[in-house]
Amino acid sequence: MPLSQFFTLHAIKGKDIFVVDDHHKALAAWALVRRSMANAPNLITIDHHTDTYEAFLGHAHWEAHEGRVSDQEAFRLSLVSQIDWLGDQSITDAITKLKYDEHIDAATCSGTLDSAFCIQLSDSGATPSVEQIAYDKSRGENWPNPPSVPVPQRPMSYTPTPNRIYALPFDCFIGCHAMPHNDACNIQQSNEIIESKYLDDQLARGSEISSCIGLAHLEAAPYILDIDLDAFHTRRAISPQDSATFYRLIKNAAAITIATEAECVEELWLDEDDVTGADDLLQELLAHIDHAL
Repeated sequence: MPLSQFFTLHAIKGKDIFVVDDHHKALAAWALVRRSMANAPNLITIDHHTDTYEAFLGHAHWEAHEGRVSDQEAFRLSLVSQIDWLGDQSITDAITKLKYDEHIDAATCSGTLDSAFCIQLSDSGATPSVEQIAYDKSRGENWPNPPSVPVPQRPMSYTPTPNRIYALPFDCFIGCHAMPHNDACNIQQSNEIIESKYLDDQLARGSEISSCIGLAHLEAAPYILDIDLDAFHTRRAISPQDSATFYRLIKNAAAITIATEAECVEELWLDEDDVTGADDLLQELLAHIDHAL
């Protein structure tokens, strides 16, 4: 079976847009893009979740639970080693065994993607910096006394992760001074997810990471722009007042993948007075892409 079974392809002004219903099926599109390039592209993804689970974690756990494998981790790693981005059947086999949030690890560990940078709304700490790790360690060791190292200040430094996936940290919406953060903060931050000021901040944080692994900034190397519609929690979120940065990411991407994830969109939606489903969000996003190009 061809990989096209996993996605719907839209061509907008020369740009390939691959739409999948389940996010892990984007691996098929990423493999096809990889075949068209001399080197593996990076991924810039906009998502509610971090999507940083290890590939085949769920499948390997189930196989071990059922007694079909004795060493769960060895079995999982063997499945990763079998992924061949050049082979349709290999990619198909991988997709059938992947569970939620495992697809990026499958792609980076198989050479389908190089590095991945995740703009997300679910983990403020995300990939910790060297300074944050040292601070947290000191705070734990010295409790109840103050930590012996200073509170981390940007810019931070980072070490490469084994799977080259980096979830970008965040504070809250831009300009928030609330303490502690609350539900109103969550709504405002969600509304800013593709606003230029929010994306500029996220890309700056990402560049602090990428500069530590030899990439001047996130847009310095070819990348696929990946968007999960569950990143949009309100209609306001997909209607930015300033779309310049988002449109630049669209224009400069080698290709775009979109995961509709209708159930997640419904579950995470915040505006009960103006409920919008994945189908409507997809049409609005495709319109943004058309305008950007």
